[in-house]
This record gives sequence, structure tokens and C-alpha cells, in this order.
Amino acid sequence: MPDIFDLSLGEASGIFFYTIMGFLAWGLIGLFSGAFLAGTLVPFPSEALVIGAFEMELGFWPVLFIATAGNVTGGITNYWIGYKSNSKSLKNRFKLDDVKINKWQDRFGKWGYWLGLLSWIPFLGDPMIAVLGFFKVPFISLTIMMTIGKFGRYAILLWIYMQGMS
Repeated sequence: MPDIFDLSLGEASGIFFYTIMGFLAWGLIGLFSGAFLAGTLVPFPSEALVIGAFEMELGFWPVLFIATAGNVTGGITNYWIGYKSNSKSLKNRFKLDDVKINKWQDRFGKWGYWLGLLSWIPFLGDPMIAVLGFFKVPFISLTIMMTIGKFGRYAILLWIYMQGMS
């Protein structure tokens, strides 16, 4: 099997195409699963799944809500990973200063949940949610903001796509 970095653009796009189609073959369950995967620290393009599911005539609202639910669930997974990473053994291993951590935790505790609105940004949003989990940002407030941000991203994506179709 060739190294992934040795693949041509055509071969890589073929793998991408078949991966997306594999998720879409499962309908809304595949959409949820792919959006969940994209919401975790794994780099995966949920936008292609959302457009593909919409093209399969699964409906605007079901696609929007299922993709948002899957992506937010992936974000919650990132939060949990960060939250569980804030342990004594990890702090000791990396020689993290409790005073500085508490200072940042206080800052993020007051205003950090607003960063959830930006959690949809590729390559930045997912690790940011893990960091917010590490600093124990209030879960409910952060989840609400994540939901608003991710819902807004998919709604705008579908709206732009529909405008291009007409």
C-alpha cells in the first residue's frame, strides 16, 4: 500500500470521494457520524457531507439539524478530552504552574464560553474547545455557543449552495 503522501492528487481525491460517499450511503446516520468525526480533533470535511446529504434530497432542516447535532457532539468530545487532561499527573509531568493555570481558568470561566461561537473554524475551533475543556469553561454555556456557531455555519453553507443552484 502506498504512503499517503505519495498519492497523486487524483488518487487522493478518489479516496476522499469514496469516503464521503461511504458516509452518505448511510443517509442521516452517516451524516451524523461524519459531522461527529469532523467535530473531533480528526480533520474531516463535514461541508462536503452536508452538501451531499442535501443533494440526496434528505431535506434542508433534517440535514441542518443532524449535521449540527453530530458536529456539536464531536465538540463535546473535545471538551471532555481537555477536561480530563487537567489532572495532577499531567500538570506534574509537564511542570505546569497551578497559579498560572488558575489565573487562566478564572479568565476563561468568565468569558471563554463566547469562544464557542468560533468553534466551527477549521483547524482552530476543535483544538480550542479541548483547551476550553482543560480550563473547565462552564459546559452548558459553551455548548450553547458551540451549537449557535456550528448551526450558523451549516445554515449559511446550505443557503449559499441553494443560491448557486437557482
